[in-house]
Amino acid sequence: MEILDYFKAIGKRFWVLVLVPAIAGLLPLAYYVLRPTQYAAKVTVIPVSLVGGVRTNQYRGSDADKFFANNVIGALKTNRLMDQVSQETHVPAHAIRSGLSVSQQGVSAFVDVTYVTAKKRQAEPVVRAAATDALHFLFQSQYDVAKAEVDAAQKQADQADDGLAAISQQSDGKTPDVAYATLSRGIPALQATAARVKDPAAAAQINQQVAAAQARLANLDKLEGQYLALIDVRRRAVNLRRDADQREREAAVQLAAAAPKNSLVFGKVHRSFPLNEVLQVAVGGAAGGLFVAVGYLFGREVWDGVRRRARPGGAEPVPATG
Repeated sequence: MEILDYFKAIGKRFWVLVLVPAIAGLLPLAYYVLRPTQYAAKVTVIPVSLVGGVRTNQYRGSDADKFFANNVIGALKTNRLMDQVSQETHVPAHAIRSGLSVSQQGVSAFVDVTYVTAKKRQAEPVVRAAATDALHFLFQSQYDVAKAEVDAAQKQADQADDGLAAISQQSDGKTPDVAYATLSRGIPALQATAARVKDPAAAAQINQQVAAAQARLANLDKLEGQYLALIDVRRRAVNLRRDADQREREAAVQLAAAAPKNSLVFGKVHRSFPLNEVLQVAVGGAAGGLFVAVGYLFGREVWDGVRRRARPGGAEPVPATG
């Protein structure tokens, strides 16, 4: 009875409690109804060949689904990707950012990418480009890293080959150890000849040849150390190249699996009316309007009480009962 008595006491002001929340709730609804028709296009990322499965997949382990979904969502929020999609579709980046939404399907690796716009012809190209570029961004980087490792290993092997070729030229087209063995076998014969020669000038000349041969041996000995070091460098570079080739092939397979025809399912463009969003906004507006209306009535009651006390004679007389 107290609530009814209160409603009777406020009299015509009761309609404030009805009209203000109603207007506050209907205004957002009117906005959604009267605004230009919105169109939505959706693509679902289905990474069957990208997550889990074979050992070579980039995303594996117990958190692979969540990790992949988070990476896709994160990629689709980067300015770099927004600018790239904008260049491909000729749609402003700020429009793409405001109309694009991404969500993971439960706890799976499936990801829904949706684009909402007032221009129907832009819906499908934008969402297609966004999903395609996101997958390409995630898996192209792995391929680029693997290819860079292949190139680095090949460069190291080429440098070793160039060094070995230079050493071969210094050792008369032979390996240093072969040239060293060949030259060292001839020195005793020269020394013996120098010992038998009676002519001092001839003996001195032969001894010079011996000294030159010994200096040559010392140089070949140094070249042998460099040769062996380069052989080891080349062996390691070849092994690195073999492993990098394997990683490049695996990354290429992943990149091919991320192609749109293998990992994306496109839906039809359809009219979009965000019913849940409208209901939330309308209910929120009505609740806010009710709060304002109650505050207004409370303020009026306080103000009226102040005015009554300010009148000559104080408060109004209490009606007699009888």
